Amino acid sequence: MKTRTCLATDSTPQLDAYCSTGTSPGVTGCLSVSFDPTFGPRTTADVGYEIHGPAWAPPIVVLGGISAGRHLRPTVLSPDPGWWPGVVEPGGALDPLRHRLIGFDFVGGPASRLELGHPISSQDQARVLAGLLDQLDIDRVTLVGASYGGMVALAFAALFPERAIRLAVICAAHRTHPMATALRAIQRRTVRLSNELGRPDAGLSLARSIAMTTYRSAIEFDQRFDASPSVSGGVARFPVESYLEARGDDFATRFDSEGFLRLSESIDLHAVDPEHIQAATTLVSFDTDTLVPPWLVDELAGAAPGIVGHIEIRSHFGHDGFLKEAGLVSEAIRSTLGAEEVTP
Repeated sequence: MKTRTCLATDSTPQLDAYCSTGTSPGVTGCLSVSFDPTFGPRTTADVGYEIHGPAWAPPIVVLGGISAGRHLRPTVLSPDPGWWPGVVEPGGALDPLRHRLIGFDFVGGPASRLELGHPISSQDQARVLAGLLDQLDIDRVTLVGASYGGMVALAFAALFPERAIRLAVICAAHRTHPMATALRAIQRRTVRLSNELGRPDAGLSLARSIAMTTYRSAIEFDQRFDASPSVSGGVARFPVESYLEARGDDFATRFDSEGFLRLSESIDLHAVDPEHIQAATTLVSFDTDTLVPPWLVDELAGAAPGIVGHIEIRSHFGHDGFLKEAGLVSEAIRSTLGAEEVTP
């Protein structure tokens, strides 16, 4: 089982530097948060978080897809670059020199496992976030969320309108597209069947391979992959197969089947009443995104009172545009944040 445990807070020198200068070099911690789930009794989860930036700067919660998590920038314990390079970086749209950036691990995923007998909703993630912010003594926040993280941001704004200052919601809407649900349901059936056969990694890899065909666009695949196969042993193999297998196998090293099933299901359970979105919200979509098409985002934009704009970006990267189009996404985020004041 591929799970990550909550880490203890980063080393004392890191904390000492934070306390003396007011600028966090990346603090990682874990807190126990109690919340009332949508589908079950009150429960407590150990939630990993990471904070970067000046203590006095505007707090911004940064949320990504189900395979993202708390890790936004390199820290002493986690030197990896983080899940959103080009957007979260010094001088970037989410600048750790100007903003107080907060990431957390989604409950139910491999980094924050819960043994639950019921589903987990995007509202549950929002409740966990609210409890985490309470313990961090943070009242009001701006939220920047992409994909599943955008759903959680919308859920937070609907549940806690007094705590959401503004939102940048990318590749997410108030509800899921039925075709997207159908494709994810096939992925979950694949994982469950592989579990029954005693091959959980194979199921995760195949489910991720299917997912990659929905994350990217047909235009990109046509431009990127040769349609001519190689034939060996009487079997034809196409160039796109190697790509899908590599992405699937990599995912299977980072996720476990239970976490995938929980969070995939959580995406399809997502539903927020647009009328409850009061915070100033900028929506961002991609013209080739089949999971969250621009027309679905328009539906949200037309019904939510807090919407200040819908930016549609032209890209051949589909849903993964939020990861691949860092420059264009950064422009949209900057337009949302405006001139954030940073005063010691």
